[in-house]
Amino acid sequence: MNILIVGGTGTIGTHLVHSLSKQNHKIFLLSRNPEKYYKKFNQNISLIGWDTDNSNLLEDIDVVIKLSGESVLKFWTKKIKKRILSSRVNITKDLKKFLEINHINPKVIVNASAVGYYAKQDAIYSGSVDEFSSNGDTFLANVCKANEESCNIFTNDGIRIVHLRIGLVLTKEFYNLVKFTPHMGTKNNFFPWIHIDDVVGFIEFSMINDIKGPFNLVGPNPTTHQQFNPIVIPIRFLRNIIPMTEMLLYGYKTIPKRTLESGYKFKFVDVKDAISSFKK
Repeated sequence: MNILIVGGTGTIGTHLVHSLSKQNHKIFLLSRNPEKYYKKFNQNISLIGWDTDNSNLLEDIDVVIKLSGESVLKFWTKKIKKRILSSRVNITKDLKKFLEINHINPKVIVNASAVGYYAKQDAIYSGSVDEFSSNGDTFLANVCKANEESCNIFTNDGIRIVHLRIGLVLTKEFYNLVKFTPHMGTKNNFFPWIHIDDVVGFIEFSMINDIKGPFNLVGPNPTTHQQFNPIVIPIRFLRNIIPMTEMLLYGYKTIPKRTLESGYKFKFVDVKDAISSFKK
């Protein structure tokens, strides 16, 4: 398949490109600064800029994957909040223009959103949420909603749209960062984890299966922060002296209802197995 990835230089994008390249797909990475990443990817990956006007090169694109987004792990000044929103919403309009200029008519667009879609300002969570639940009322919840709605401009073109409401992605780098640091979140709230291999796996699944709409990308066995803490910080005395923090307030029991109904088979069902995979 011919695949165009927007925002493919981050954590998810890098893992995705690595997986897709082993399957002989033709991959194009759309970047504001393609020269910056030439050394990061092998020569089989085509890095192109937003000023590209080459329909002969790009018109046979089958899949567009939109992973772009300013990092939310920053101090939220008005300027940063504007960039967080713009990098997910305004870029969709830019993408539509880019597709039109290059005569690209993909069969599917996969759009990265987040489980923050359900987040609440009071951070008081009871019950559970799935893809049929309403959105929350925080800044990030509004960003997620606006991000997903921005893709409506493609529906009139008959393009299948898949929204990935991604949880907190577990990677080896994440594990190495948190295993000796304070764990995040209220202990009785739920930790919306997902292994990076399942994020990549479901993106690949959505490319070839006739599914559309929102899908929660979280582990199928919900885990509380209290359960997650001893898995990441296995030394008991460290758990006792390191206080729980409120860095991560999201706490809904998030169910991947539509993800499971789609027929996707999770590679990591249990959080212990997910964490263990990074210890090898």
